[in-house]
Amino acid sequence: MGSHGRLAGEVSYGTLLPSGIDVFGSVSQLLDDGWRVNSPSDVLQGFFKAGYTTAGGTRLTLSLAAADSTLNGNGLQEQRLMARDYASVYTQPDTTQQQSSLFNATLEHAFSPSVRLSANVYARRVKANTLNADINEDSLDQSVYQPSEEEQDALTAAGYSGFPTSGADASNTPFPSWRCIANGLLNDEPGEKCNGLINTTATTQHTTGINAQLSFTGELNGQRNLFLVGASAEASRVSFQQDAQLGYLNPDRTVTGIPSFADGVTGGVVDGEPLDARVRLNSRAQTVSLFASDTLSLGPALHATASARYNRSTVKNRDQLISAPDPTSLDGDHTFTRLNPALGLTWNPSPELGAYAGWASSSRAPTAIELGCANPDNPCKLPNAMAGDPPLKQVVTRTAELGLRGKWGGALNWRAGYFSAQNNDDILFVADEQSGYGYFKNFGRTERKGFELGLDGRWGALTASLNFTQLDATYQSEEEVLGESNSANEEGAGLEGAITIMPGQRIPLVPRQILKASLGYEFSPQWSVDADWQAIASSLARGNENGQHEPDGVYYLGQGHSPGYAVMNLGVAYRPNANLKLFAQVNNLFDRRYSTAAQLGPAGFDENGNFVARPFPEVGGEFPGRHSTFYAPGAPRSFVLGMRYEFGK
Repeated sequence: MGSHGRLAGEVSYGTLLPSGIDVFGSVSQLLDDGWRVNSPSDVLQGFFKAGYTTAGGTRLTLSLAAADSTLNGNGLQEQRLMARDYASVYTQPDTTQQQSSLFNATLEHAFSPSVRLSANVYARRVKANTLNADINEDSLDQSVYQPSEEEQDALTAAGYSGFPTSGADASNTPFPSWRCIANGLLNDEPGEKCNGLINTTATTQHTTGINAQLSFTGELNGQRNLFLVGASAEASRVSFQQDAQLGYLNPDRTVTGIPSFADGVTGGVVDGEPLDARVRLNSRAQTVSLFASDTLSLGPALHATASARYNRSTVKNRDQLISAPDPTSLDGDHTFTRLNPALGLTWNPSPELGAYAGWASSSRAPTAIELGCANPDNPCKLPNAMAGDPPLKQVVTRTAELGLRGKWGGALNWRAGYFSAQNNDDILFVADEQSGYGYFKNFGRTERKGFELGLDGRWGALTASLNFTQLDATYQSEEEVLGESNSANEEGAGLEGAITIMPGQRIPLVPRQILKASLGYEFSPQWSVDADWQAIASSLARGNENGQHEPDGVYYLGQGHSPGYAVMNLGVAYRPNANLKLFAQVNNLFDRRYSTAAQLGPAGFDENGNFVARPFPEVGGEFPGRHSTFYAPGAPRSFVLGMRYEFGK
């Protein structure tokens, strides 16, 4: 495993003019050559801000932010292949290109010493395109090696040669392609006989919004009081397009496409139905909010806050392929309303001690994808393969927290807090018993609770901090979900089946403990060094929601969790003058191998990296699959060199 590097640069300028105008601008770029196969990334960002303050104190600020990025992620890797080559990828490429821009204008004006207005308007545009080469999981239980006589005739008629006339199987054809090409020519079953997919998406989103609030300070019953009232409105337009091209895998894990698409026509059939993974969805959403807050001083050290926010959101989805009343159409009009209250109390008897307690209710409306795959009569194979849209309820979260914070010895800050959050009508992707597919559903409750401890301080040239979080994230309702790669599913022995979640079982991908520490030292005004260390506990793999997955070494490989890990980073900075800063950083100083997440899934390659379909004999008319644990490998040791120059200092 080799090291990799990054190059970062930033230039900024800021100044205050005698006319009351202030300006600031910055441009930064990050170039990362990537440590995994075919994984370079490039991020370019720019920011400009100008403000004007009148003699009377009124302030107007205009800002513009823009970013252009090309990121190559290359996803999770199957545990056997990652053990052979830590930098390897499962399939490639995995590219996301994104351009975004944001304009924001704010106004602050004091009508009097006790009445103040603040407002802002904004407009945002985001355009994102993705291209992912993937294994076609529908091919894993198919005979994909030896072309039939009809397929051989089609290949010959199309001018192909060199295809096997007999005896092709997994042992002598590690990367099959001929049945894929032939079925594309015949428009028969390329959706089952092609082992590769090239998935693409294109998303364009425009959002505009306005916020305004008035604040009133004064006295109520002889005590200081702060009252806020305001409103906001936001409107967005989203255009989403999804396509998939069929093809075959190559030894380098790329996919060669053929002229067959999951368009309901050229992709043939899968399980007797035309293969159609296209999505053409236009969506409009609007949210109007009213909010108010009052903070009352009950004494010199005790303050109480009560607030409420009313939201009304509408989502209008319009399917550009299939229109209502067709039950598979994505058309739908949805409205969500809710009043969310909150209460808080703070007590500060001295500058060295403070306490707080709070309770709040919040909510979120279902996303367009969740609304588009919520019909149990039209279940989806994947969350982004949308179909049908009965309304879902909002997810309502009720949060409670309390804690203490203070100072000790004049240099050390400390804090300790407890929190508890319950999601009601949480949304989960659940199983359909008859089809083996799934759909989004309001299933019940989830809970996240725990405590946080923190210390930080400065002693002359030395700075240090230490933070610890204990988090228990659990399901609190019973539900059945898809568990095809979980050894404890109802079918077992490599066959697709469902698993049952029981109250109290942990939510995947959420570690129970997180510990972070940092240390910094300034040797002189020019030279400084800093180090940070983080330790993350293990977490369950997605697909192991019941926590009962156990590998058997045959059908199921790999554990059902990602192990805990600890990583240290070290940096040094040099300031030759007040404007210029040069820095270097080593991430993952000790070159630890670790994973940040895990997922259970079907394995399309053997331990040597060759594609394998039907790895086991037929059982009751079905072909069992081999399943494994996939990990998101953490980056090895990397080096960052950077420069920051600030004009106008």
